[in-house]
Amino acid sequence: MLEYLSDEWIQEADAALEASGLRAPDGERFAVEQRVGEVVFHMVFDSSGVSVRTGAASDPAVVFCQSWDTAVAIAQGEQSAEEAVLNGEITFEGDPMALLSHRRLLAHAEDVFADVRARTAWDT
Repeated sequence: MLEYLSDEWIQEADAALEASGLRAPDGERFAVEQRVGEVVFHMVFDSSGVSVRTGAASDPAVVFCQSWDTAVAIAQGEQSAEEAVLNGEITFEGDPMALLSHRRLLAHAEDVFADVRARTAWDT
């Protein structure tokens, strides 16, 4: 089993996205940073593909901050990200229009993560 948000989990998520062939349209680049408690990682979408890396993004369009419990509830499908934002459990900084215009990419990335989530241990 993979420990949620461990370096190994992030590497597996990156490999799954690479294998999926998911990419942003030519000329577009979109970076999303996630801060989950003390863990920071980011995804970068561009025309060459999608990558997931540990640490902060150099130029995130959006940054999401949330507790560990909120992130786990969302990842396990117990709560929607939208609900968490509305409840104030997720804060977000950045360009909301960039987020809206790339929502399909983000949804596809979440679909790709299904296999990784199925192999994840959630309690650490």
